[in-house]
Amino acid sequence: MQFKTALINMPFGFHIYPSIQLGTLSTLLKTHGWDVKSYYLNLHFAHRISIPVYNELCEKRFLTGEWLFSHLLFGDAPGNQAYTDHFAAHIEDVCRSIEFSPEQLLDLKARMIPEFLHWAVKAIDWGQYSVVGFTSTFNQNIASVTLAKLIKEKFPAIKILFGGANYDSEMGSEYFRAFEWIDYAVTGEAEHVLHPLMESIRDDGPVPNGVIHRKDDKIVYESNDDMFVEFENYGPPDYDDYFEQLREIDPNSPALENPIILYETARGCWWGEKHHCTFCGLNAASMKFRARGMEQVHQDIADLSKRYDTYRFRIVDNILELKYIDGVFGKLAEGNYDFQFFVEVKSNMTKQQIKTLAHGGVNVVQPGIESFSLNQLREMDKGVRPIQNILFLKWAMYYGIEVTWNILTGFPGETDEDYRQQIDVIQPLIHLQPPIGVGDLWLERFSPYFTRPGDYGVRITAPGEAYPYVYDAAKMDLMKIAYDFEFESSARIDPRLVAELQQTVTEWKQRHESEHLPYLFFTQSPKFVTVYDSRGQGHPVKIRFEGPAARVLSLCNDGAKTPRQMQAYIEEREGQRIAEEELQRIIEELENRRLLYGENGKYLNLALPHNSRW
Repeated sequence: MQFKTALINMPFGFHIYPSIQLGTLSTLLKTHGWDVKSYYLNLHFAHRISIPVYNELCEKRFLTGEWLFSHLLFGDAPGNQAYTDHFAAHIEDVCRSIEFSPEQLLDLKARMIPEFLHWAVKAIDWGQYSVVGFTSTFNQNIASVTLAKLIKEKFPAIKILFGGANYDSEMGSEYFRAFEWIDYAVTGEAEHVLHPLMESIRDDGPVPNGVIHRKDDKIVYESNDDMFVEFENYGPPDYDDYFEQLREIDPNSPALENPIILYETARGCWWGEKHHCTFCGLNAASMKFRARGMEQVHQDIADLSKRYDTYRFRIVDNILELKYIDGVFGKLAEGNYDFQFFVEVKSNMTKQQIKTLAHGGVNVVQPGIESFSLNQLREMDKGVRPIQNILFLKWAMYYGIEVTWNILTGFPGETDEDYRQQIDVIQPLIHLQPPIGVGDLWLERFSPYFTRPGDYGVRITAPGEAYPYVYDAAKMDLMKIAYDFEFESSARIDPRLVAELQQTVTEWKQRHESEHLPYLFFTQSPKFVTVYDSRGQGHPVKIRFEGPAARVLSLCNDGAKTPRQMQAYIEEREGQRIAEEELQRIIEELENRRLLYGENGKYLNLALPHNSRW
């Protein structure tokens, strides 16, 4: 029989774009001459239950997607049966958002999903494949494991392969132990082990390090510390199968029109190599930063755009390589192309860097703005200050970039004063883009809070709340498979401050969803500056500033400036010195009007320039 490989993407992987895991591995395998086909069974399921319902379920917390697919494996477990009672409020929210009754949701779990899984076994001739591989990230693990079991039962000769974020470290070892139908599990990056693993399976040879497997009925694993760096040896991800299957399922799908393409320019985190953010569980053992050459990035983007008739890209990097700002997006700006990019960046960027990203096509960013409290940012080891987060929001709004961000709370070292500071800082910022919301951090596997809890006054008490209500604790060690954990710390925050912070953010979001969108901008003449302010609840305010006050607002527009810099600028423009006492009076007046934000002896103008050429 010809040696062929199938790669599978199961629910609840997002259906609106192809899997970069499958696309990357498809390219790698084809480069080495292997026969491979990708199956996007998440597309089939999404269209079965309707796209809006599927989209909502992809985003739900408490392992909702895992629980829905758990019926065949864990439906008889006491915890699994108690899920709806324990998470009653959550279930009510899920049902409301998808317009299901609780009975319909239970029918989806107990009848429709098992029917889908049995259909998936019959609909495809799995017997033609020597290897069937599953990518498992977050809420697609139980769907993948269950289908793998059904395929193995019908075709025992097929080798079942698993990989993805759910199989890093001891998580992969425990899943492998519990699910005996898995033949191989790759822990960590797959590129440097997948080709030799295929040779091993085909030729019955030695299994490469980095792959969990069985030998003489014993589980065997040798770590592989190599990290993939050979980007130049492989082309861009191969998404042909995704689009072929989407056209078969729904020829009129909106996802076919200018589709979103996932692309990776780099791996790891250049900041995290030196300063691992305390709450971040990304990267596992692959924190070391590695980036593609800029010429390859340009070529790959051009090729993918042409191949899939699109202008939209989602860059999946944890953090953007700084040299790409000019080297990639600056070059794209010079070409006046119509690309649109989502990227993740560090928020301590300059106005010019933000401008370059915007002109290069970046229209959505995730900058990791998680707080406006200096103490909390230090606790996170973010390497940024509140004033830098504010500057990012200001210039992102000016250049038309959508910012997706949250305020995180629940840190071990936080205080009541941190909450008070956040509330006070937020109130003058309501003309800028609001956060998605306020939420407590998750204690994630691989984060410093997980690996060194004692250093931060943290005590890990249990796996994440949902695990005992989805998986069967009698069959698995939940502490080994959990990605998030329950924990205790010494922080005790006044509940009234928590409620006030949440209410302040709610009002911020409501203002931006109302007809009375708040604004704060200024216009500038050689001799005066006029500020237009609608942040308050009353009538908009128009304020004219002349002389030194106008100069301060102008100077502090681009970035934060010190009083000494203000003095020099005023002397240059006004032709006379200004006394320190007079300058301090002006600064205090502008702060009281909530036009200047001051921090550590530097001040930033919060108003956006009206001038579109700034």
